[in-house]
Amino acid sequence: MPDATFRSGERARVDESTLIARSRTGDLQAYDRLVGAYQDRIYNAAFRITGNREDAWDAAQDAFIRGYQGLRSFRGEAGFGTWLHRIAVNAALDIVRRRPRAPQELDPMLAAPDDPAGDVLRRDVQRRVHRAIAALPPDQRTAVVLRDIQGFSYEEIARVMQVPVGTVRSRLARAREGLRVRLADLSRTVFEEDA
Repeated sequence: MPDATFRSGERARVDESTLIARSRTGDLQAYDRLVGAYQDRIYNAAFRITGNREDAWDAAQDAFIRGYQGLRSFRGEAGFGTWLHRIAVNAALDIVRRRPRAPQELDPMLAAPDDPAGDVLRRDVQRRVHRAIAALPPDQRTAVVLRDIQGFSYEEIARVMQVPVGTVRSRLARAREGLRVRLADLSRTVFEEDA
């Protein structure tokens, strides 16, 4: 089943399965179109997991290279986007494991100002939420990124993370509780600072 993201993002409306078949034969232009359809979502997921722009680009590039190299083994049991996200999540988690506690950044794409007064508040809220997500354990962070930011179904997350759906649900519950506690603590701190 082609991902909805691919369908809405592809101008030429070439069927995803056709591009996959052409890519398997070495057609780099076809694979480039697949990359173009998924690059923003893959980068965003990697950024949310690693908390660092350079690491996110590294993870995304690694995922696209591994994806191309592994195309012949892609069986289509999950959607191509789900399969590619699994590769990207694993690449991002590998980086997180290798580089303990890299500084967390706010992606400048997240802070698009609409008005000068609201921009400061928005950036502060985004920074605090981003830090709260980054403070979660990697398995919980991955689950919350895929579900609440990327919009994946529980079944898709289970395939990406290679765990049962029940495990996805419990990781999400723990992650959301952790975020609730961290963000409640942050909001108390903000109000105390303002007083």
